[in-house]
Amino acid sequence: MQFMNKAKVCILISSAIIAVAIIVGFIFGGLNLGIDFTGGSILTIDIKESFDIDVVKASLEANGIDPATAQVLRSGETQAVIRIQEQAKDVDDAQLREDITNTLQETYPNAVPGQIESVGGATTSDIIRNAFLSVLIAAGFMLIYIWIRFELFSGIAAVTALVHDVLIMTAFVCIARIQINSSYIAACLTIVGYSINDTIVVFDRIRENTKRYGIKTKTRKQVADISITETIPRTINTSLTTLVTILAVYIFGVQSIKEFALPIIVGLLSGTYSSVFVASPTWVALLEAKDRRHQQKISGSKKKKKA
Repeated sequence: MQFMNKAKVCILISSAIIAVAIIVGFIFGGLNLGIDFTGGSILTIDIKESFDIDVVKASLEANGIDPATAQVLRSGETQAVIRIQEQAKDVDDAQLREDITNTLQETYPNAVPGQIESVGGATTSDIIRNAFLSVLIAAGFMLIYIWIRFELFSGIAAVTALVHDVLIMTAFVCIARIQINSSYIAACLTIVGYSINDTIVVFDRIRENTKRYGIKTKTRKQVADISITETIPRTINTSLTTLVTILAVYIFGVQSIKEFALPIIVGLLSGTYSSVFVASPTWVALLEAKDRRHQQKISGSKKKKKA
């Protein structure tokens, strides 16, 4: 199958998704950053019985809090943990906690206010800096590893695919207006580690087939197509097995686990796609560009000798 001929179309699709995310982000004022990045308050309310999260969200809305700027989690069966962004509230935390509790008492009469915690601006700036550093360091070490094991262009292509996966994950959460918090950063790092595995398998087969056929017998595009065709069953089987597991976690997990699992599902699909339609075509394009430069140098040298 000629995967390389479909690379341009696939890259255009990825570019379109990212472009849509940029437009959505512009319309809604950027990414939907959670309390981990914006700062805010964590309010705990002990409802004293099993409760419906939607009822808690309705109580927030009744007290002037946009549910999109808040996050409601369970702590055990009876405690509601409400994470509210700093800019989303116009009253102090204690008053807001009392107002929400009073609203909830209409449905759950035994509800009582719990503790209050705050996340400050200094903490959020540390999280943002550490998040970027984590991804950059991981990508840097992977580039060095693949450079040593294969070649520099393979490393650049692999890191390009990883950047693509992170961008697609970020585009998805932006379009879906999902809150970006520390769970999202953990999901990105998980995919960065997982996605590179498929890419390395493809590159390992490309190296073997390059030695087997040589560039005089097969072009680099043909070698890449053969290698992907040989590894695609393994890639699909591995990804499907992992995807089924993560889907089960998403379907049956609690809300905090779902926030971690959903970006991973997107990242798994993107990682499988990028190892075929991003990493390999990038490797081919880089080497073909190198060959063209080499030919230009040779042609230039010949012209100088004739002159």
